[in-house]
Amino acid sequence: MPLEEYNKKRKFDETSEPEGKENKNEGKLIFVIQRHSATRLHYDFRLEMDGVLKSWAVPKGPSLNPQDKRLAMMTEDHPYSYKDFEGAIPEGNYGGGEVEIWDSGTYEPLEKVEGKSDDLVMRHELHQESLKFVLHGKKLKGEFALVKIKNSKEGNAWLLIKHKDKFALAEYDSEEHVPKKSKVTLREENRPSKKKVKTPEKEQKTFRNFTPSLIGEKKLKDFIKPMLAQPGEKAFDHKDWVFEIKWDGYRAVADLRETAIQLYSRNGLSYSDKFSKIVKALDHQNYQMVLDGEIVAYNKDGKPDFQTLQKIGENPDLAMTYQVFDLLWLNGHSTENLSLFQRKELLKDALIENEVIKYCEHIPEKGIDFFDQIKKMELEGMIAKKSDSTYSEGVRSSDWLKIKFQNTEDVLICGFTEPNGGRKNFGAIILGTYIDGQLEYCGHAGTGFSDKTLDSLHDLFKPLITKDCPFKAIPKTNAPATWMKPELVCEIKYTEKTKDGIFRHPVFMGLRSDKDKEDLIDENTPDSKDVPPLKVIKKEELKITDVKKSKSKTTIKSVKLTNQNKIYFPESGITKGEVVEYYQSVAKYILPHLKNRPQSLNRFPNGIEGLSFYHKDAGNDAPAWIDKVSVFSESNEKNIEYLICNTADDLAYLNNLGCIDLNPWNSTVEDLNKPTWLALDLDPSDKNTFDQVIETALCVKEILDLAKIKGFCKTSGSSGIHIFIPMEAKYEVEQVKNFAHVLMQKVQQKLPDLTTLERNLKKRGEDKIYLDYLQNRTGQTLASVYSIRPKPFAPVSMPLIWEELKFGLKPTDFNIHNALERIKKNGDLFKPVLGKGIDMLKALENLSKI
Repeated sequence: MPLEEYNKKRKFDETSEPEGKENKNEGKLIFVIQRHSATRLHYDFRLEMDGVLKSWAVPKGPSLNPQDKRLAMMTEDHPYSYKDFEGAIPEGNYGGGEVEIWDSGTYEPLEKVEGKSDDLVMRHELHQESLKFVLHGKKLKGEFALVKIKNSKEGNAWLLIKHKDKFALAEYDSEEHVPKKSKVTLREENRPSKKKVKTPEKEQKTFRNFTPSLIGEKKLKDFIKPMLAQPGEKAFDHKDWVFEIKWDGYRAVADLRETAIQLYSRNGLSYSDKFSKIVKALDHQNYQMVLDGEIVAYNKDGKPDFQTLQKIGENPDLAMTYQVFDLLWLNGHSTENLSLFQRKELLKDALIENEVIKYCEHIPEKGIDFFDQIKKMELEGMIAKKSDSTYSEGVRSSDWLKIKFQNTEDVLICGFTEPNGGRKNFGAIILGTYIDGQLEYCGHAGTGFSDKTLDSLHDLFKPLITKDCPFKAIPKTNAPATWMKPELVCEIKYTEKTKDGIFRHPVFMGLRSDKDKEDLIDENTPDSKDVPPLKVIKKEELKITDVKKSKSKTTIKSVKLTNQNKIYFPESGITKGEVVEYYQSVAKYILPHLKNRPQSLNRFPNGIEGLSFYHKDAGNDAPAWIDKVSVFSESNEKNIEYLICNTADDLAYLNNLGCIDLNPWNSTVEDLNKPTWLALDLDPSDKNTFDQVIETALCVKEILDLAKIKGFCKTSGSSGIHIFIPMEAKYEVEQVKNFAHVLMQKVQQKLPDLTTLERNLKKRGEDKIYLDYLQNRTGQTLASVYSIRPKPFAPVSMPLIWEELKFGLKPTDFNIHNALERIKKNGDLFKPVLGKGIDMLKALENLSKI
């Protein structure tokens, strides 16, 4: 019942709101917008559909400015009679507060369909999660769209957007168009100032199990590591990128999900005391959020100045801002899987700006002009970000690039020299940086220190003094040196570097307590453009396949590998380089099973214990020489450029992206709607044993034998078993999926206590094996045969002959170390999967006899 949730939330003996009943209106579809002062002020946007009012809460109200993409959170359906409701909802009731009608009228779909009612068209668009309609109201007129924000976890977030038409305005504020003598406005004006309940002092000190750090700031044990940018060479223009100012300050994450606001550095140092001014300003936000931004201080000329920020202890009233440029979490939902553009639209709508809290604007496409403006303003540089990039915690991603104008760098303090003349404590600091993972001397800085800085730094140096020089070769210094353990990170400004990597005229800018020395190792690891190519293949004809047409182009293949010593499997010490090496060794066996198939990339850039993410759209980042196929995605409402893995070089490229396993489609680009194989996935619960999976697989074999068709099994490389049946692209996707369903139904009938066809995790039972036939839908993928899986000890998805499927077999029996030897011995046991397909009609006829 559509209104069940509405009725459940309300006490109709206390509230005057109408009880939920469906009502079929035979006239034009209506809409209503109600201004609602409840816990906070918002606007309820309601569209009549299917006898009820589909409803969205719009925090900032609708707008006639096409640039204002308003956040709209979908709520429960309301009854048709709610269109006339105004008045008070008693406190203590759901939505308690004051309601008034702000606008109302009729509406219709933007694109009508002959033979279908307006209501049916709008219901279909709602199902497609993209509505386009025309409003005929008193205040709102013209074309609008409501678009669901994709990929949000259990998300109900939409965007309400005004189309450009004759009713569009350059500026619009719904609060300037409220009714006279408004009871809602009166309630808002008399609302007590929002004050958060402060955590008692004792609780604040132990809230996150703080531990003291080297320089006196508290370090959190539980914190979010922000996404980081790779160095970029020069400014560029690109339609798929946006550009922001690179602020010269402290990177800071603000967590507003708890009563006590947490503000901390990229490595978990609490800023709550040091930057209490920002914490107080954050206290006025309306929503539970996790924000990412930069704390910036301004000098007497009004310019961002890192050295000024270092003097916060001397000047607690320092002019500063928290420049917020990303949103990681909003009102109970992670936003990290949304695109950057979607996250910034939500952020702009949700963030309340004031003198301290600022939304960081961006410039689309025109990076070169933007960079020139930054030069004129004498700022540090800019950040370039892919507009469709997701947020990857703790990852230094090529989706974000930092492009500097000023020469600044973070280095380690590795010692200090004796002072000369009247200077106290020390003369210069001795600098070190990482080159290819090795700490190297890079100069010394003797300027940039005040007397107070000399005192405070020397106190920090004392516990780190050591007899041993941290460099392999002891450098020459202009005065006797005292060596230190290389723990403290500082920022320097310099004019240039010599050929041997020594900074010229370095000036101390301040300590970077927000960075650890491990961060410098990561930052200074050469990226792809600095690493020699794996190999270069001579010019060749390369076919780029597209769904619509094919074309050929001449190119040079060049695969460049990065971070080959990075540990991907910590429990066994297996590196990224060893993963690349394995795939090169089995290339001739695995490539036939990948050829001409779109790949859904599952990337683990920091190994199996790091953050992972799915990556389908290659966009413009992939090299021109790798094959791609363009497939229209209804859910994303755009073409997705899938990569295709046809050669050993393609394999190396995907592995270098962090792809530990390979996940091809069931069909090839020759006809994406006709699978070349059928895949059955036996997916156990945590309480099932692998012997029970084997029992289920043998039952599948019995059914296949009765149908008189051949199936081929392999370990999944994880906890299940995959069974493939050759189809030879003779049948449509739906036919193959339905046939797979029939097979799994037969298995479930034979093993009703052990197996289930229920996809919902909560409903399927804790000890049942899921018979997943839905892996045969368009675009679904399973890990390829011979693929390493991102599991401890690097297991491999290995084909078996049915006689090997015996109790006692373990999915971890086959791994990166022994797979090649077995493959060479047995050959490609999965080769028949690519051969002659079955006769599905005959198989169904055979099954009908049992």
